[in-house]
Amino acid sequence: MFFSRHKRNSYMFNIKILAATIALSVATLPALAQEMRCGNLLISGDQIHPLLKEQVLKECGEPTSREFNRWYYEAQGKILVFNDNDELDHIEDAADSQ
Repeated sequence: MFFSRHKRNSYMFNIKILAATIALSVATLPALAQEMRCGNLLISGDQIHPLLKEQVLKECGEPTSREFNRWYYEAQGKILVFNDNDELDHIEDAADSQ
């Protein structure tokens, strides 16, 4: 009887660890899309001092296309979203936006 209870508790513990690992992995997925490499620079949408459009153009070059405050960079597969103050608000993975 002890052995079966011990096995059951061990199994439940493993299930809880697996569930916690999956939850943490899923929670970090949006963060992966929040960065984009431009040459040697890694830009992020959650910087303390957001980049302005002019700074992004200087570092990353002209985007593949622009749609108001959404700039698409095809080579990186990213969409940069700017706020009304021309500051980089966040970066999206282009594959998620289709």
